[in-house]
Amino acid sequence: MDPDDALILRRAHLAQQRGQLDEAERLVRSLLRKDPKAVPALSMLVAVLKEKGDLVGSVAAAQRVSEIASESKPLPGAVARAREDRARIENQVVRDVIGPLTRFDTPLSVFTLPERGPARSRRAYLALAALGICALFLALAAVLRGQLSGYLWFAASFLAAGWCYQDAETRGLAGLSWAPLVLCLGPFGLAIYLLATR
Repeated sequence: MDPDDALILRRAHLAQQRGQLDEAERLVRSLLRKDPKAVPALSMLVAVLKEKGDLVGSVAAAQRVSEIASESKPLPGAVARAREDRARIENQVVRDVIGPLTRFDTPLSVFTLPERGPARSRRAYLALAALGICALFLALAAVLRGQLSGYLWFAASFLAAGWCYQDAETRGLAGLSWAPLVLCLGPFGLAIYLLATR
């Protein structure tokens, strides 16, 4: 950057640090009027707007940074960093607008994270788990007596566990944790998985 522009950018940074966000935005926008593709100024504008609570403006500025990084001959990793910053800001906007998202990565988190309504409460999950355990014992008893219903239960459980593993992995969840739960609890475990992850 031009030395004078770098000085203005430094003044904007100091204003931001002091909480003078309007002054920081004014200085940054004065730089962007001279050079709309000044990535350092745009990056600071992203941070200033986010701090001011202008989430839409912050996302728009972050998108502009990633577009400029893609168009120019960037330094190695610059485009990836710009896209990561943009994704982080967009996720922050989502959290600020609709609140923190509850993510059930593993079956254990279903029983420990905050409840999400009556149908997805810990009591509902515990009831499904209890039913699944009872059904598992009944299926084992049926297999020991040579009844077809027990074999059908375990066949359905294997199929459900295989599907659950594939689905969990594609969603970025712990498939190796969910699949054994579904394998043991059969349709009841699958119900827990579907309720928790949808």
